[in-house]
Amino acid sequence: MGSKYPRSVRGCLPPWALMLQGALVLIFFFFTSYDTSSKDQKKLLGTYQVVQDLSVMAALGLGFLTSSLRRHGWSSVAFNLFLLAVGVQWAVLLDGFLNQPFHGKVSIKLSSLPPAAMSATSVLISAGAVLGKASLVQLLVMALVEVTAFSTLRMLDRRVLNVCLHRVLRIHDTSGVHYTFGLPGLLGGITYIVLMVLQASWASSPWVGFQVLNDAGALSLAVAMGLASGLLAGLVLNLKIWRAPHVAKFFDDQAFWEFPHLAAGF
Repeated sequence: MGSKYPRSVRGCLPPWALMLQGALVLIFFFFTSYDTSSKDQKKLLGTYQVVQDLSVMAALGLGFLTSSLRRHGWSSVAFNLFLLAVGVQWAVLLDGFLNQPFHGKVSIKLSSLPPAAMSATSVLISAGAVLGKASLVQLLVMALVEVTAFSTLRMLDRRVLNVCLHRVLRIHDTSGVHYTFGLPGLLGGITYIVLMVLQASWASSPWVGFQVLNDAGALSLAVAMGLASGLLAGLVLNLKIWRAPHVAKFFDDQAFWEFPHLAAGF
C-alpha cells in the first residue's frame, strides 16, 4: 500500500541530504588535514572513558529517548541519529575554523570529536521539543543553525569567561560547565522572556503579560537559588574537616586508587 503523504514531504529530503553530505565531504577533502600523531592519540586515550560515555549518551541516550512515541518511534530514532551524524561533522569543521589560524587547511584531530559531540547533543535536546511536528529537512536546518551558534558561543564564552572567572573571581571550572550549560541556559531564558514581551506588545490579552511576569519571576528565582546554594555549598566544602586533596594531588587518580603497575619495583 502506497504512502498517503504527498511526494513533497518525502521527495525533498534525499536531494538536500545528498547535497549537504557532498558539501561536507568536499570541505573535509580540500580544507582539512588529519593529525595522526601519537601525542594526540595518547591525549585521547587519557580521556577515552569520557569520550565513550559522551558518545553513548548522545547516540543511545538522546538518540533513543523518544522511541516510545507510538506512531513516530522509528522516525524519532532515525532522525536523532541522522542529526547527530550531521551535527558532529559540522561541529568538527566549525571548531577547526574558529579555534585555529587558517593557513589553507585546518587540522582535524581525534580529540576534536568530544567537543563536536557535545555541540551536536544540544541539537538532540532541542529536537526533542518538536519531533513529530517538524520534517527532517526542518530539523536539519535547525541543527546547522544551532551547532553554529553553540560552537561560536562556546568559543567566545570560553575566552571571556576564563578571564572573568579565573583571574577576576578566582573561580575554577574544570569541565567548562559555566559556558556549556549555565550561560546558554540563562541566555535562553532571557531570550524567551524578551520574545514574550514582544508578543505582549502585539497582543492585548492580559494573560500574556501575566505569563511574562511569571516567567521573569521563575528565572530570577532560579538564578537566586543557584547563587545562594552555590555559595552555601562552597562555604561548607571549604571547611577543613572534609580533608580536601592537597594541591599537589589535584587531578591525580593515585590519591584515591591503587595502581599496581605504578608501584615501586614493578
